[in-house]
Amino acid sequence: METELFALGLDDRDSAIIARHYGLDGKGGANFQRIGDEVGLTRERVRQIVSETDLRQYFKTSGICALDRVIAAIVSNLPARAEELETMLQTSGLTRSVFRLEGLIAIAALLRRPAPFRVTSLNGTRFVVGTGYPSFREIATRARQKVRRYGMANLTACLVGRNKVGDGQREPQLIEAILTAQTDFLWLDRETGWFWFSDATNNRVANRIRKMLAVANPLKIGEVRAGLARMGDPLPPNKTLIAFCRQLPGIAVYGDTIQATSEINLGEVLNRTERDIFRLLSEHNGCMSNSELICQSHGLGMKRPTFYQCVTYSPIVSRYNRNHYRLIGWQTQGGATGS
Repeated sequence: METELFALGLDDRDSAIIARHYGLDGKGGANFQRIGDEVGLTRERVRQIVSETDLRQYFKTSGICALDRVIAAIVSNLPARAEELETMLQTSGLTRSVFRLEGLIAIAALLRRPAPFRVTSLNGTRFVVGTGYPSFREIATRARQKVRRYGMANLTACLVGRNKVGDGQREPQLIEAILTAQTDFLWLDRETGWFWFSDATNNRVANRIRKMLAVANPLKIGEVRAGLARMGDPLPPNKTLIAFCRQLPGIAVYGDTIQATSEINLGEVLNRTERDIFRLLSEHNGCMSNSELICQSHGLGMKRPTFYQCVTYSPIVSRYNRNHYRLIGWQTQGGATGS
């Protein structure tokens, strides 16, 4: 590209300044102040040299195709680490040297050629993504929203170009780099891509697990899974769920048993309707018929829609033998066995 596109000699000072500013030397471009510091001129003098220069003398119009080939090669390999792309362009013979992509973007703008990608940094590493690719902050925010909703998430669910063909592991590696840069990121199973963020204040799954353990402590993982399933959301494998419980503060895991290390205050984790249902069921050995529970809950002033909302979605209660409801953990705490 350099040979075909540039009509440029760097042996005189002004040409070197022009090349440095626009990145024509492959170093990525620099502002007036930085160039002035490098060559011993004032910022204003550098600005004058740049502004008074006719840029057309530095380009061969016949070489624009070479620039287009380089841009096409970059676009076909997105997303990627900038250094990897720069090395690829050199080793494939498209550029003579390791040409920084920031300079390439500036050159494309000067020649009014489309360059549908941008370079952005993350913890000192430069990445190249398409111009329409979300910001790294937006990707992290979306991942946090998934974790708050589902308790945990998988890297594959965070991919932006999920239907893109032939990108191999490039985007998963980028997503992993973005998410692992978050200070509260924690792996649950790196091999399969499951993770969460340890700030569990608004984590629905963590909150529901605490509700269940407030009612019955300890619980088997099967009971915990059944309570979570009432949310109607897809659940991770048991291995991942156990790893999640193990990382929750105040909760211990022994084999397939989940246990709160200290008593959880019912009043802090259950809403008013759940507390009423819990009290009614507790007074009847953990199990009541549908009609009886409805009647007694109505006596407490509970409206029918509120009742069904609770018994349908709350993790502390489940349907038993079609026309009965039981508290979670009732089977394992000495009550009759449900079927």
